[in-house]
Amino acid sequence: MQNPAVISAALQQRTDSSYARKRGKQIQPLRGLRGVPARDVVEVLVESWRASPLDLPDEAGPAHMLFTTAYEDGIVAIGLAAAALPDVPYEVLDLADRWIEIVDDVETADALGWLLFGPALLASNEPFVPAVKELITHEHPMRRRVGILACFSLMPTPIEGAAAAALRERLDQRRLAFVEEVMDDPLAELLPLAIHDRVPMVRKCISRAFRTWGTFSPDRVEEVIAGARGGAPRYLRDEATKGIKKGRRSLKQSVSSEESAGTTGPFRGGEI
Repeated sequence: MQNPAVISAALQQRTDSSYARKRGKQIQPLRGLRGVPARDVVEVLVESWRASPLDLPDEAGPAHMLFTTAYEDGIVAIGLAAAALPDVPYEVLDLADRWIEIVDDVETADALGWLLFGPALLASNEPFVPAVKELITHEHPMRRRVGILACFSLMPTPIEGAAAAALRERLDQRRLAFVEEVMDDPLAELLPLAIHDRVPMVRKCISRAFRTWGTFSPDRVEEVIAGARGGAPRYLRDEATKGIKKGRRSLKQSVSSEESAGTTGPFRGGEI
């Protein structure tokens, strides 16, 4: 990878003071916030990856140095690690473990869970459920959020955020997901663990997780919500219902399309 100081300098050149003030009201990471617009973070990430991809494990130290410098630097570090993941999933998992211990803002936590921790577990064939369960049941809400976002790697939902740019560039795909079909069984084992979480940052992402899952497996999600111990909270039921309705509409449209074409077959929701 490029020298961390070079990457940090490129980010600093793109700092926007008015944007920094706006972003400072949304996140306050202890590492600091430069105030670089997302499009510019993407530019720096992709340019850095093109110039010199991250070489793990040899460059784990420089990558960690970059991650701890500032919020935007951390996003670039995650992006470089995500682009390296197909080649060295175990080494990326080691970096993710290290960064999860110090993450203190929700956007970085989301990127760590969805782009690094979850897919690195899948790619390395490490036991997914025990590792993610440890996070979802952790006493620290930021760790719980990372665990829930890791579950998004089990759904064929296109990855999001600036940190995903280098991986998309490497694979030359604009809409990229880590699986072709939803993995219902681990989701049914993990997501219910957070149903009664009271912390807003966790409640928000668990609601989104159930809504997203419902678009792929409406019947299974309805079953999980109905069987939740102590009953699912109203806000979560409402969000899950939105996903379930969307999933069933998609199923009906798929069946109608097959019938009009004179063919029948199982609905393969979410394939890309």
